Amino acid sequence: MSDVETKGRDSVAAAAASAERARPSSGCSPAARDDDGSFGRALAAARQSRGMTQSDVATQLRLHVRQIKAIEEEDLGALPEGPFVRGYVRNYARLVDLPAEPLLSLLNARLRPSEPLNAAANGAKAVSPIQRVPSEPTSGRLVVGGAVVALVVFAVFGWWTMRVEPPMDRGVSTERAPAPVAAPAPPAVGTSAEPGAAAPPAAAEAPVDAAPAPAVSDTALKLSFRDRSWVEIRQADGAVLLSQNNAPGTVQTVDGVPPYTLVIGNSSKVDVEFRGKPVDLAASVSRDDVARLRLE
Repeated sequence: MSDVETKGRDSVAAAAASAERARPSSGCSPAARDDDGSFGRALAAARQSRGMTQSDVATQLRLHVRQIKAIEEEDLGALPEGPFVRGYVRNYARLVDLPAEPLLSLLNARLRPSEPLNAAANGAKAVSPIQRVPSEPTSGRLVVGGAVVALVVFAVFGWWTMRVEPPMDRGVSTERAPAPVAAPAPPAVGTSAEPGAAAPPAAAEAPVDAAPAPAVSDTALKLSFRDRSWVEIRQADGAVLLSQNNAPGTVQTVDGVPPYTLVIGNSSKVDVEFRGKPVDLAASVSRDDVARLRLE
């Protein structure tokens, strides 16, 4: 055999051996083999070989594009807890037809016990990002606290305004409606010894003068109650002249220093006179039938 033929056969054998070494092992695609131990680059290479973009993968897996980018760049700090990342990688591998277990092994090697991503491996309870509740802002707590304080203040004020029968205050007189006076009985008719004698005329009664009406002060304030009502009256210096519940049929007369500040409960059952003239409460009544007004 000549030297030329011998050299030709050696050259063909060397090329075949080189091709055999370059051929990928059976059952594993080039994208699945990760010579440098990077699951992210393996997934990115498989995606690119199928002509898919990161947005396409995000749409298929129902994730955000930034999460797909973090998986391919192995930026574990931008991803949620370990169990969720494992699920992302498993679904990504299934989408690009790669075996998931080798990639998950590479991922587990990257998860350190000190990282929150590996909390499930240490027995800690995994919390979904959806279950996380942000702390309530300080402004919200202030609003709720202010509402609670306002409710307490209103409750105390309501109790104070409805307290029963406080002591009578100065400058107030209470009157009752006058009782009807019975007419005097007619005098007995005297008997006479003589038949047919006329009866003596009845003695004429002396006329009874009516009691003079009390003089009305120019600063007097009069309240007549047709039903039970709570009233508070203050004079010009803020002193309380009247603060009590009033029974039906009573009349209260207040003589102080105007202007007067009045708060009248059940005001539709109260008649007010000031300086001898009636006062219209309709314009000062709220929906709860409480009148608040100032008389000068």
